[in-house]
Amino acid sequence: MSVLNAFLVTLAALAPGEPSRYVYPLAPALASPIISTDIAEFPAGKAWSIEARDLASRWFGTITSLLATDGRDPLTGKPKGKPYVAPKVITLIFKPKIDPPAYASGTAITINGEWITANPGDLGMVIHELTHVIQAYPRNEHNTGWLVEGIADYIRWWRYEPELHAGRGRTKIDAQKSKYTDAYRTTAMWLAWIGKRYHMAIVPCLDRVLRDAEDPMPEFKRVTGKTADELWTEFVGEQA
Repeated sequence: MSVLNAFLVTLAALAPGEPSRYVYPLAPALASPIISTDIAEFPAGKAWSIEARDLASRWFGTITSLLATDGRDPLTGKPKGKPYVAPKVITLIFKPKIDPPAYASGTAITINGEWITANPGDLGMVIHELTHVIQAYPRNEHNTGWLVEGIADYIRWWRYEPELHAGRGRTKIDAQKSKYTDAYRTTAMWLAWIGKRYHMAIVPCLDRVLRDAEDPMPEFKRVTGKTADELWTEFVGEQA
């Protein structure tokens, strides 16, 4: 059997529509709002602020395409919820020193001057915080903070800086201690695995329900056919 025929036989064996699970359901990219910078308290960060501003401007549309910002269910394509409306301005505020490297609040991203001085290559944190600005989720009665951070790290480490997963900085899971609710890279790595193994719509679908202030946990079963706990057990078993 030729390679082509073997491929056609394999394709024919797939359930109808199954190939779509390998396709990331991109939403239309939105135009970037004005990205302004405020270095009044940290003028030494001027050069870095320009790089960060330009990066945010270039990546704003990309991030909106990677999340469910068009008011549609990424799995079915049917209308669900309201489309995301971009702010007119996003401000990058530089402070001499704050506790975290950066944090987002509303349409502002506050950045630690001490951190960027010691880590000038860490522009990826801008992508993480910009994702938070675009997430703009309403208050949710369910405990979803871990997932919010996991999605932001997924956008950063598996879309903007995917080389981390394959390189020396790859996140390692402690099977005895780690949980999918650990947030940040642990959750991000798990979400990336679910997308590759089961359905690439998982992250946009989770984003969609969070935008509607719904419980995201049933979404795992809807998209993959398995619960979050079942997916985690399978995931951990493959990390040995």
